[in-house]
Amino acid sequence: MGQPLSFDSPEYRGFMFAADPPAIVAPAEQEEDVIEVVATRSDQAQRIDRRTYRVNETPHSAQADSLQLLRGLPAVTITPDDQIMLLGASGVTILVDERPVQGDPIAYLRTLHGSDIERIEVITNPSAQYSAQGTGGIINFVLRQKKKEGMTGSGSVQASSVGYFNGTGSIRNKKGKLTYEIQLQGRAGRYNKSTYRKLRTVELVPGVPTINTEDGGGDNHSAAAWGSGKLTYELSARTNISGSMFGGGWVNDNRNDVEFVGLTPDFISYSERYRGGEGGSFGGMEFTYDHKGKVDGETLKASAVLFGNPNHRQHLFTEYANSTFRSERESSRLYTTSKVDWVHPMGKEKILSTGAEWAHESHDNDYRFEFTGPSQPPNQSESFSVRQNKLSGFVTFQKTFGTWTLMPGARVESLWRTVKSPGFPTAHVSRTNLFPTFHLEHPLSKSLNLTLSYSKRIDRPWVDQLRPFPIQTGSRTVDLGNPDLQDQTTDSFEVNLHYSRKKLEVGLILYDRETDRLWSSSYFVDANGRTVATIVNAGERSDRGAQFDVSSPLFKRVKGMASVNLFDSRVPIDPVFSSDSERLFRYTANGTLEWRGKDKGQRPGDVAQIQFNYESPSRDFQIRRERYVSVDLSWTHSFSRTFSMTANLDGLGTKHYRHRLIAPTIQEIYERRVTSPVFKLKLTKTIGSGPPPPSTGPAMQP
Repeated sequence: MGQPLSFDSPEYRGFMFAADPPAIVAPAEQEEDVIEVVATRSDQAQRIDRRTYRVNETPHSAQADSLQLLRGLPAVTITPDDQIMLLGASGVTILVDERPVQGDPIAYLRTLHGSDIERIEVITNPSAQYSAQGTGGIINFVLRQKKKEGMTGSGSVQASSVGYFNGTGSIRNKKGKLTYEIQLQGRAGRYNKSTYRKLRTVELVPGVPTINTEDGGGDNHSAAAWGSGKLTYELSARTNISGSMFGGGWVNDNRNDVEFVGLTPDFISYSERYRGGEGGSFGGMEFTYDHKGKVDGETLKASAVLFGNPNHRQHLFTEYANSTFRSERESSRLYTTSKVDWVHPMGKEKILSTGAEWAHESHDNDYRFEFTGPSQPPNQSESFSVRQNKLSGFVTFQKTFGTWTLMPGARVESLWRTVKSPGFPTAHVSRTNLFPTFHLEHPLSKSLNLTLSYSKRIDRPWVDQLRPFPIQTGSRTVDLGNPDLQDQTTDSFEVNLHYSRKKLEVGLILYDRETDRLWSSSYFVDANGRTVATIVNAGERSDRGAQFDVSSPLFKRVKGMASVNLFDSRVPIDPVFSSDSERLFRYTANGTLEWRGKDKGQRPGDVAQIQFNYESPSRDFQIRRERYVSVDLSWTHSFSRTFSMTANLDGLGTKHYRHRLIAPTIQEIYERRVTSPVFKLKLTKTIGSGPPPPSTGPAMQP
């Protein structure tokens, strides 16, 4: 399953990126297979809080999904499991046309192709325009708006060597003022297989260790189907209204078999058989109003979203040592939000942006726990509910003074939250926070641009982190919620230098991030010898670093992109074995080497990519992680202008992922081995005279 939803919750003709502002000059000479630096469109207000990349509308771009496009962007890192990072930080917010993706963003991005996308905006230090929730930055995909009459569409099927299949289909038709869109997606099969080994030392009595090994392995299967429909009506040449409905369902199945072997006499060896899964349904609707004013860049946007998981079930069955444990969870969720944003350019030198948003969320969760066997606790039931409302408003004002452009901003968010559970104290939260932002831009020359920025951001707990009672997740593991978990906040400062001249783009970002009440996983052993994990506020973290990125053609038809992140961090660690903080230096690196073959008439040439990622060792409170490296290969062959095949070989490099846990009463050395490499084959077909229709619906739930 993807990352849980929070409460707030280049260029070749191949992948075709062209930098928008802050680049300010165009090369004197252009070739078809290089990055093109272009000016801002007249109907867009130039924003200084982002770096923008335009996706050219070509047959090549139609074959690449948005994750492939992101791998070629500076500041963006895609991990081996397709998680997105900006400046080395996770927790990136994915937006489509300025609106959050409901559900799993990664699943949605796999359905979104280059011809769907007009431009991609990378915002490492967001302004007050955006929700303060999330400290990882923002990536906004701006979709193409179809102007021509007629029908367009696309379809794709993909299969992997581990036994996973995925298919998507979409169609869009414009007739007069009315446009309708339909999209379907389905997937099924085994998507993950791995084995692991753990060496575990526990000291319930000081100086008397109990040591055992744990060897396990298993696989995960899933099946899902999702569909959406959307109608858009042009009230006028400048005004559209639209309504959409979406829904679907999914099931996941997880299997794992484990052998526990004692290395000291006081640990009795046994086997464990784990079977778990989840399933449910989801649905919702969205209404939008989009108006462009008579002044270039002026927009008024309003939207209302209703999203829910009315039926979500999870189950777990564990059999071990003449005992069994079964848990079941039934939950429902309802989320609704209304939002309005107004951008008003005031001449060529001023832009006023303002807006407001209201959001409501409700969650209800019921648990049942059943135990059999000797020395087991009695069966029990638990429940908890969460209700939350958030009201926010923002204003930014961008003003140019000569060659200097300033954009101060402020956002106010008021939050009301209640967590209830029988037998536990009710937890109430009511607070109002101010989130100031500031951005400054100054061109140092025709090719070199400077941006300075500051923002204050926040991470609020998601539902399961607030659960007031523990749940058993295995024969020797327990997950404990923390209803007292506080928000973590981050003050972020950035200095951004961007150089662009002809075929070369170079960027340097210096940043300082100071985080208060940092979330960290804490572990201890209970009286039954089980490892208990919970999230705590561990203290303050300081990250000072730099990112250097470069993108340039290397040879004829060969282009390279590389970026390096350097981190000088002071992180809180468990004070039992050392001081309460530790200074460490780490770095990450990623690169893409791309070759594009010569076009053959109307048929695009082949495209090949090599992608590399490296992550140095790191430390997080009680966890020490070892380095990893990954290499992915891809090749796209077009049979025609509208039909292509893409082959991927993913997961070359590190096959063993290791970390070490050092806590007061427990130490673990953990190693996970994944099935790799994984081979994937994808066929993509487009129809119609234009690009495939955009996938505007929310992502399918995992």
